[in-house]
Amino acid sequence: MNLDIIKVLTKKDINLFFKNRFFSLITILGLISYIVIFFILPKTVDENIKLAILSERPLTRASYFLEEENVETLYFNSIDDLKKAVINKEVSFAILFSEDVKKIVVFIPADVEEEMREAYRYIAEELLYVELGYTLNIESKEVVLGEDMVGKQIPLRKRVVPVVTFLLIMTETLGLANLISEEIEGKTIFALLSTPVTVSDIFISKTLVGLITTFIPSLIFIIVTLGIGRNFPLIVFILFVGCLFTISIGFLIGSISKDFMGVIGFGGLMFVILLFPSFNVMNPGTFTSWVKSIPSHFLVDGLHKIINFDATFRDILQHIFILLSTGGILYLLGGIFLKRRIG
Repeated sequence: MNLDIIKVLTKKDINLFFKNRFFSLITILGLISYIVIFFILPKTVDENIKLAILSERPLTRASYFLEEENVETLYFNSIDDLKKAVINKEVSFAILFSEDVKKIVVFIPADVEEEMREAYRYIAEELLYVELGYTLNIESKEVVLGEDMVGKQIPLRKRVVPVVTFLLIMTETLGLANLISEEIEGKTIFALLSTPVTVSDIFISKTLVGLITTFIPSLIFIIVTLGIGRNFPLIVFILFVGCLFTISIGFLIGSISKDFMGVIGFGGLMFVILLFPSFNVMNPGTFTSWVKSIPSHFLVDGLHKIINFDATFRDILQHIFILLSTGGILYLLGGIFLKRRIG
């Protein structure tokens, strides 16, 4: 390993990266657009109550009471439609009234705070009281649909930060993959290897280029949107680890792609697969635990927990280990394919 050679190679690769107008443009426009979108999104959670009702007998007094209180109410005829309305956040919560009105079931979204959850149950029982005009020995139970996130209601603005950060990193990773692919296809890498440059020098310089092009834009986005708070050092750390993980993906894609279209093809497929865990951050409960088998989950979820739940290093230790170990395996695979292609 020669530090002077690595320095020269890194400078050369950065110049080549930004000479590509496509990736230069999406880097700048992407960063600006994501920042604008962040500040457009609401920074608070809408607490207006929308109620869904399914009753096996007509409700008269309760319906009148809801109209008087200006509570937006939707009536359903199917239990499946009722549950879908709750899961899709079309309503705040839902009530199922039995035919003898002695039993109710309250359906509540997964990310409702404990205080609101109790309030919804009281509202449901009060509606029975209003409907019947006197107190009954009411049996009620609570069903939480989706992943339970009691007391963790988060505005959409803060939910998008981990997702957008990942999008920025992955986009820049495709640029790195294209740079590697072009050097192989253009035989530049063979010319370099005919000099004192070694494969290790190329790997290290490409990693540095990847860190510069992925880490810096994502860090700028974090600083502009969230500022520098007490969790900032931990955010920077997992961001650095996450960039190493995505750079390893770029190495693999660049090593197996023959040209720009190959990078877009393989990269686009990888992009879609790795994006799945982001939906659970944007909308908890969208997917079940199977998304945890996708390594990008540990980057997005780790950032999400630090930013929105004040997670500590111990809380994300598993995330760090999986990202580093998976990245190491992908680096190894990328190196194997690269050595095969350059002989």
